[in-house]
Amino acid sequence: MTTVLSIKSKDGIVLASDSQGTSLKIKTTIKKIFQINNHIGLGASGDSSQIELFVDELEQNFKNEIELESEFRTQMYGIMVNLHRVYNYNHSFLCGYTGARLFFTPFSIAGVVLRNGDSCVYRMGFGTTGKNNEVSPYMYKINQDYVSIGSGSSYARLVLAQQDRLYSAINMKLSDFHVEHNVGIAVYVINEVKKLDLETGGKLQIAIIKQDGYYEISSDKQAECYRSMTAGLYSLLNENFSNKDKAMKFFECLFPYE
Repeated sequence: MTTVLSIKSKDGIVLASDSQGTSLKIKTTIKKIFQINNHIGLGASGDSSQIELFVDELEQNFKNEIELESEFRTQMYGIMVNLHRVYNYNHSFLCGYTGARLFFTPFSIAGVVLRNGDSCVYRMGFGTTGKNNEVSPYMYKINQDYVSIGSGSSYARLVLAQQDRLYSAINMKLSDFHVEHNVGIAVYVINEVKKLDLETGGKLQIAIIKQDGYYEISSDKQAECYRSMTAGLYSLLNENFSNKDKAMKFFECLFPYE
């Protein structure tokens, strides 16, 4: 499996993942962060061949910059419905099943920066819904500053929640920072998850999406962003330890009683 996460930022979106894959119980290196066009990025979890098929389909259909969020949502859901029809519904029928079954199952996070500079993040996948467990595609907008998917997602959400609590203690949130700062956060989070989840490993894959384009972040740049993030955090915390009352308020927020 994998760990993929997204963090909304002041000037764009961060997408990050590990790079470990498993084939016949052998650990491999696979790509999990993809550029769809210059303003759409995708982080995906699941079968690598299915992810490649999904990415190819998106690249063919999203060739231009997106004007409106509703445009992206309508087009993306249409693509997913068509893939579901071909690879789940029709395939189930050919196999002799009376109803659709899940053969095509990638999960993904899409980060989109619109023409006006606004950004949005969606989580998408294929699963069962309703009382009758109807097999269908789904997508929904992420309203939090962060989201994660994959085998290590629970650990990632815990670490991200702790980071969110840390910054809220000084009346800030992750989306108040530039993408470079949140690249440093992403580096920290995935490295922490790698210590806990055996299915998360390998080098980090990180990309940012801004109004001026999509950029993949090298290992050297990741380390630079991490150092900058920790230096910035030191300065922010220093300002809030000027007296005992401020410090106590900070620690009570960071370590809540309930």
